[in-house]
Amino acid sequence: MTNSNIRAAYFGIVISLIGGASFAAGDEAARKVVIPFDFVSKFDGGRYGEQVADSIWTKLNREGGFILPDSMQEVRDFCQGRRLTPTPDLPLEKMKKIVREDFDAQIGIWGSVERAVGAESDVYDLAIKCVDFSAAGGPKTIYEVKARTKTVSEIPHVYVKAMLDALYGRKPVAPPVVDSLAEEKWIDGPNLVVGGDFESGMGGVPKGWSKTAGQKSEPLGKLVKWTSEQGSQSQYGGNKIVRFTFGAAVGDNEGVMYYSDYFPVEEGAKYRFQCRFRSDGPAVKVFLKCSDETNTEYREENAKDSPLPKSEGRDKNAQRREVYRCQMNLQGPKNTWNTHTEDFTPRHTKYTPRWGRVMLYAYLGAGQVDFDDVMVKQIAPAPSGGSPKELKHSSATKTTLKEMEENERRSKEAKAAEKGERKK
Repeated sequence: MTNSNIRAAYFGIVISLIGGASFAAGDEAARKVVIPFDFVSKFDGGRYGEQVADSIWTKLNREGGFILPDSMQEVRDFCQGRRLTPTPDLPLEKMKKIVREDFDAQIGIWGSVERAVGAESDVYDLAIKCVDFSAAGGPKTIYEVKARTKTVSEIPHVYVKAMLDALYGRKPVAPPVVDSLAEEKWIDGPNLVVGGDFESGMGGVPKGWSKTAGQKSEPLGKLVKWTSEQGSQSQYGGNKIVRFTFGAAVGDNEGVMYYSDYFPVEEGAKYRFQCRFRSDGPAVKVFLKCSDETNTEYREENAKDSPLPKSEGRDKNAQRREVYRCQMNLQGPKNTWNTHTEDFTPRHTKYTPRWGRVMLYAYLGAGQVDFDDVMVKQIAPAPSGGSPKELKHSSATKTTLKEMEENERRSKEAKAAEKGERKK
């Protein structure tokens, strides 16, 4: 294989570059070579299909156990050079030739993801195939599915996960039991993010959100703008959104962040986050940050935008300090609205999360990212009763603060006693 050298130096694989790739693997002969192919996605020129393949390659590379091409780009270059286009409709015999002869591999992963006909956004028709072409008796289908998704996040978190479980021989996890009360709260409960729909505000600032954005706390209108979505019409004069626009000098370094105002949270309660997002290239993340009131000189970023509420008896040095963070990686096709939904439960071993806020974030390269309909709702209260939590510095230690204080007291007493004995 000339343009696509499938190497696995980590495993001690020896590659021949004459007439294709052949492996002299020794003890690693039992390891099978897996080739993830770009999924077909005609609706966007193949871009989201490449993202799906990239995510599968990354997950396989992280988990190990198989021999992989060095990168998905090598697979793309080789397929382009030989005009190979794996599709779900391709007969297994032809797919076998691609996997076994062209790539000298054993297992192929391929499929398609297309926007469902008539759907405005977020609904996709997905097909995934994972087949072992080296199995005795003919091709062995490890995993195959055709499904229509409700949200784009189902593709990596449900179907790709199920495929990987089948590939690694793991027992599939039973689907979670639907909590009807939680779903009712999600439908009927109040949105804790004030102004999460971005429909109201003043002076170029949406209600319930910061007046500044970015690492340098710049005024809105530069990196981040509150604006109307082009082409939308409503009684408000167009659907309002928050738009990030930045160059590579920013995207490849600190990125762009934008904060909501604080809202109250309850430690141990279960919350659900949801937002719509659209990116023309940059990566998108959301952070749910929760804080406690502490007497400290530490001052959280942008704290001046959301000072602690005034209260009689509050220490003048009391400030909010971040004690919990949930990172959410948002993925979906480019240049189209996608919806991300994820649950989180704020906890800390020493502090008590009392306030939360949303941080929208985009980075990597230059481009434009839009956000809309940001929601956080409590869907389950904190467990009632039970013994109070044993305070610890972190979840990485089993030693409680009380035990540490007791050990320190005993150490001081022992030193004092030893000092007294020496005086005698």
